[in-house]
Amino acid sequence: MPLINIDLRHLRAFAGVAAERNFMRAADRLHVSQPALSQTIRQLELRFGVRLFERTTHRVALTEEGAVLLKDTEEILQRIEALVVSAQDLAAGRQGTLRVGYLIGAAVDLVPNILRSFSEQFPLVNLALREFDFSMPEAGLADGSIDVAIIRPPIEDIGATCIPLLEEPCVACLPSAHRLAQAGSVSVYDLLDEPIVAAPGRGIWRDYWTANAYRQGRPPNIVYEAATFEGELQAVATGRGISITAEAARRFYARPGVSFVPIADMPPCPVAVALPKAPTMLARSFAATAVAVVAGDMTAG
Repeated sequence: MPLINIDLRHLRAFAGVAAERNFMRAADRLHVSQPALSQTIRQLELRFGVRLFERTTHRVALTEEGAVLLKDTEEILQRIEALVVSAQDLAAGRQGTLRVGYLIGAAVDLVPNILRSFSEQFPLVNLALREFDFSMPEAGLADGSIDVAIIRPPIEDIGATCIPLLEEPCVACLPSAHRLAQAGSVSVYDLLDEPIVAAPGRGIWRDYWTANAYRQGRPPNIVYEAATFEGELQAVATGRGISITAEAARRFYARPGVSFVPIADMPPCPVAVALPKAPTMLARSFAATAVAVVAGDMTAG
């Protein structure tokens, strides 16, 4: 069967006349002239091959065929209106799927609040969450598998924009029997000759946590690689080496056999929400929510 050429103005004209049961009132409602409306209805009747209205000088009534087709017409118009609303929501960042990556241990206590707040503001957005280990500190931004991420800079230059959320003290993670395990604090220079547990791979992130900036070109004595806090702390607890990490490790990953000692002369490590080079509206909205939630929690604290 060949397709019938019908556009929205035909369907809107049909629904308008059916609602008003009067061509003059329907023309006013649709902001068209009465002759133009009559012509549009006639075109639709010709294309459908049925009469839609019985017209007399006193009344306009739906034919039996018109009543049947009106239900389908109204459903089509409603679905088109819903389609337009969905498109507008997508364009404005109020609907769709947002892929959120986060590095293990980064703002672990705040991530649930950020996700909850974002979902309350954007209930039509589906959040697809993915946790990344230390082998991918940019949390999926580098390969485009993630739209926005919560990370712990520094990361490689991938064109991402990092928006600061908070800072945490750096701590030495030491075996409980280590000579410095009971110290009130240590210097980063006390740690440079120690065997150290590092993240897998190479790059600026690993160099940061092996304190390469303080080594004056001397390489660290890396004795073990671990991609997670669990692996890192297990290696420390069994005496393979020490590690340098964020204070969050003490709060959320502490275990017997491991001591955490503040590093007095190492600046706090940042946590940030990171956007790719060309972020979506949804990603921008998520970043703004993250900043607001963290600021609110800090104020409340």
